[in-house]
Amino acid sequence: MRDHESDFKHLVHLGAKLKKYAKRIIIIYSLTLNVIFEKIFLTKQPPSRMTRPLSRIVDTTRYPLDHPPGLFPVISAARASLESTGCASFPGFFAPAAIAEAVRETDAASSAAHVTDSTHNAFQLPGKVATHPPSHPRNLEMRTRVASMAYDEMSPSNPLRQLYCDARFVDFVRRVTSQKAMHRLADPIGACTVNIFKPGWYHAWHFDEAEFTTTLCLQQSEEGGEFEFTKPLRSDQSVDGCSDAVAAVIDARSEYRCEGLRDCDVPEITSAPFEPGTLQIFAGRYSLHHVKKIPERCARSRYVAVLCFSTEPGVSTPGDVQEMFWGRRSKM
Repeated sequence: MRDHESDFKHLVHLGAKLKKYAKRIIIIYSLTLNVIFEKIFLTKQPPSRMTRPLSRIVDTTRYPLDHPPGLFPVISAARASLESTGCASFPGFFAPAAIAEAVRETDAASSAAHVTDSTHNAFQLPGKVATHPPSHPRNLEMRTRVASMAYDEMSPSNPLRQLYCDARFVDFVRRVTSQKAMHRLADPIGACTVNIFKPGWYHAWHFDEAEFTTTLCLQQSEEGGEFEFTKPLRSDQSVDGCSDAVAAVIDARSEYRCEGLRDCDVPEITSAPFEPGTLQIFAGRYSLHHVKKIPERCARSRYVAVLCFSTEPGVSTPGDVQEMFWGRRSKM
């Protein structure tokens, strides 16, 4: 009897040990899977081309891209803002020395940058819809004038280019936008560019084709050039469901007029602070937005970098878009 009791106690003791070891094995297995996941999905980007410390390009004290756990409060607040307003802003993201260097290079390139002077409707869709009048938001053509410095016109040492090529920054954008994967564009022309708004220039009201747009302010004009946007007016790329609201915005906040639509209150319009150095991630597919005209009397142009990403690898800007904004197509 005593032998059976001894055997039973031994088995219980052995079972407790096995349970303890099993827990350790599960923990080790989970950690291993996590490391594999990060290797495959979070760092599956071309190697970083940073030629200077990240802290000389980004305020890593405020935005610790080199220490992802420290970004949790920043990302949590950004996601909440993106969901409620359609925009997340990160003031002081780009370091002052990096701003100055990027501005100097843009100054030197601005006179030769390709100028886009064209018209588009608010939905940026081609052609006309015959069942709508010419002044319907889907058909109404509005003018935009902007120049752009292409990605292949930036020097390898440009801090904008170095930031764009850093995997830690790419993963930061991925986390803010709650995506499973994020990739830089495979586009030698339009991957990372600088929009140049000279005095008298502006970008008319529109929705973006991309779900999210990542921009970085480098320089403001003395006045004008504000970036204004509505809260999300649609949840997909539909036209008819939001046409009344779009018409109300255009009528109230532009030189154009829409006709033949139902009366609608003007949606709330916000102008987000966009001081030099501010990074902004914006849900432009869903929120109507524009850049206000810069008065002719101003001496300084507005410079805003546009950093493009995709949830799929190997994506490039369509050739017709390249031609419109940079006057040429890539040879890829």
